Amino acid sequence: MMNKKDEMHPDDLRNLFIFFILSMALYFVYDHFVAQPKAEALRRAQAARAELAAVQAPGGGMAAELKLRPRNEVLAESPRIEINNGSITGTIALKGGRIDDIELSKYFETLEKKKNVILLSPKNTELPRYIDYGWVADENSKVAVPGPDTVWQVQGNPKLTKDTPVVLVWDNGAGLLFTRRIEIDDKYVFKITQEVVNNSGQDVTLYPFSLISQTGIPKDFQGRWISHEGPIGYVGEELLEITYKALGKEPVQIRQAMNGWIGITEKYWLTALIPAQQQNVKYRFNYTPLPEDPKKGRYQVDFLGAPVEVAAGKTGVSASHLFAGAKEVYALEAYEEKLGLVNFDLAVDFGMFYFLTKYVFFYALHFFGTLTGNFGIAIVIMTLIIRTAVFPLTNTSYKSFAKMKMVAPQIAELRDKYGTDKAMLQKELMQMYEREGVNPMAGCFPILIQIPIFFAFYKVLFATIEMRHAPFFGWIQDLSAPDPTSVFNLFGLLPYDVPAFLQIGVWPCIMLVAMIFQKKLNPPPQDQLQKDMMNYFPFIITYTLAHFASGLVIYWTLSAILSIIQQTIIMRRLGVPIYLFDKNKIEADLEKKVEKGPAVHPLVEMVEEEVEEALFGEHGDKPKNIKPPKPKKKKKK
Repeated sequence: MMNKKDEMHPDDLRNLFIFFILSMALYFVYDHFVAQPKAEALRRAQAARAELAAVQAPGGGMAAELKLRPRNEVLAESPRIEINNGSITGTIALKGGRIDDIELSKYFETLEKKKNVILLSPKNTELPRYIDYGWVADENSKVAVPGPDTVWQVQGNPKLTKDTPVVLVWDNGAGLLFTRRIEIDDKYVFKITQEVVNNSGQDVTLYPFSLISQTGIPKDFQGRWISHEGPIGYVGEELLEITYKALGKEPVQIRQAMNGWIGITEKYWLTALIPAQQQNVKYRFNYTPLPEDPKKGRYQVDFLGAPVEVAAGKTGVSASHLFAGAKEVYALEAYEEKLGLVNFDLAVDFGMFYFLTKYVFFYALHFFGTLTGNFGIAIVIMTLIIRTAVFPLTNTSYKSFAKMKMVAPQIAELRDKYGTDKAMLQKELMQMYEREGVNPMAGCFPILIQIPIFFAFYKVLFATIEMRHAPFFGWIQDLSAPDPTSVFNLFGLLPYDVPAFLQIGVWPCIMLVAMIFQKKLNPPPQDQLQKDMMNYFPFIITYTLAHFASGLVIYWTLSAILSIIQQTIIMRRLGVPIYLFDKNKIEADLEKKVEKGPAVHPLVEMVEEEVEEALFGEHGDKPKNIKPPKPKKKKKK
């Protein structure tokens, strides 16, 4: 058990909190303005090297994959089947039977809505990513199975919709007829049923497989720790979030389980393979570097299903599903239940505060956003709810802040009196805090509460697609993006654009003013270093958050304004004077009230009580060791 000597000094604990917050702010600044631009420059350099290699490559093999050509030109090289279910459009190549062309009908790359989001593209395009299905025969078997050059024939319906499946067939010429039936629902899930009719006269054992292949890293890849992007899967009871960098260091990673799913995720989009559950399936993550550019290699996730033994004259069947679309939380939950999956919703990176992020903030924001038709209004409502929920604790903390302002002169006097004698100073401060009923660390509790709230709120705004391109009012047309205005061109009044690192908009400026007012209401730190840090802190936070989601800035601003109102009311009730910008008026006010006679200000009342206690004891009784003087007798003449 710790004794009082071992307890951390309140100033040291406060320094620790300040250091933690500033460290996080500096990390965000470094990540946003140093690490991300550096990574982006590296990706551009890789793309340039890849294009150069494409020009110089003699053709064939892996080098041919680097020959980038227009997407429409590549799509036109193979006969195709059209896909359209209202949520996605695209085509399936009959050569190879690959699903390599998907666009999301309801989502656009920018707010202008000129171009749909492209999820899948064929080889030799800017970002090749495609899905392949097939069979693997035993090593000793000479069975011919369909491959990437196989040309499939369409049987019946030539267009894939939610009401009309398509069937592809291929005969290997040796007694095996391969059939692939492809269905799609009204959202993002395909069902692929592979059949093998064995007329070869001998038993055959085949293994079904499926793969997602991607060459290079997406151009809008951010690589932030706040949200995972890259190979992902939930296999057995293990969530696998493997970064591109980690897969490059360990090119083959294999898991085997009776249930699971595997795929490649982006911030808002997911392509995932879902084999039949409750079967022994081998899941694999794989990376193959390109000889011409090892850093721009091929990333692949795949699964190999349980063996299908097809006796002569019989038919073997293997069915699985494919998800290719937007990571809509409610859609993922519905598929999780429908397909018997485990934790399919974890494709959305809810982070370490999973319960708070999803079940509190996401559900609440989605409810209020749907109810009001505006997610910005939902953020305002959530801010009011959060401030109400934490009111009891913040109320106690702000009372402690007010009391700290009252005893600030005593603290300064003790520091002057004991100088560098920290042990004695700590002892006297503790006694004074106990005597006055002040808890100097009570103000840190709201900060502790704000940390998980802040990250959970940020996660919802950053990682959930429901907040993407969600407008508020006026110039805020995307709550998941930074405020687009800048103080350095007078918020658009001056006819020039400013660099991204100077993009400090209207809402961040309002937030800065609110934080300065909030700082003025708090008791000033006695340590000079703390004073300097707290003076610069609002500007550091403003500059950092100005490049974060505007929805988060709106929340932080409204929260600060509500805190100011609450703290002002408490200080007035306790009789603590409020001077935001003229600290000399506090001393003048004290002197004026002392001159009037009976003290009204709490500081003066506190001094009087201490004098009475010294003279007459703690309960107002006369102390035994002090006797009233006896009246002198007059001498008789």
